[in-house]
Amino acid sequence: MIEQSLKDTYFAINRWLVLPNTSLCRLRYGRKQQLKLHLGCGDHYIPGMINIDGNIRRKKECWLDLRNRLPFGDNSASLIYCSHTLEHLFPCEAIDLLREMRRVLAPEGVVRLAVPSFERCLSILAGEDFSDWPRSFQDRHSQVLNYLFCDGQHKYGYCHANLSKFCEEAGFSRIEPYSAEHGVTPKMYGDLELGREPKGSLVLELYK
Repeated sequence: MIEQSLKDTYFAINRWLVLPNTSLCRLRYGRKQQLKLHLGCGDHYIPGMINIDGNIRRKKECWLDLRNRLPFGDNSASLIYCSHTLEHLFPCEAIDLLREMRRVLAPEGVVRLAVPSFERCLSILAGEDFSDWPRSFQDRHSQVLNYLFCDGQHKYGYCHANLSKFCEEAGFSRIEPYSAEHGVTPKMYGDLELGREPKGSLVLELYK
């Protein structure tokens, strides 16, 4: 694993390096409708979606920094998928991104949002679960810290209450706790199946 200090340096520079490409994406997609956006795709490329990531080495359609304004028009996305990305942002950045999601989401569209769940920490402490990535510890408290902070990659932690609060602040009027009933079970969104998030994910569906 690359040291987080090096990643932080890269993304600090990357935020400005992507600006010309952001303008190109705006020219390419800015007038289109019914977009299907995958924000922070990482190595999980999804055919049929516009895959977006800040890592220049990832397979994607758009090389962007999600801390910048999204280069898509208002009400232009029918589907937005953002899985295990929000926790890599500071709270103010996360709320700004949620506001951007709401701006580009069409009135009939849906956001599927997934983050690591604090509730899983309780399961680990109770001995009902185990986490050994990115480091392995036998002590349960160490496992929880390892899971929450992920070697410094994660800037914030989420439970249903605080994530819902952020979504409300961003302007979403309907917030459905998908994982409370279905866990990380995949679901069809039109012709696309989304899901299979990592174990212990908190998954919400957001509506404008």
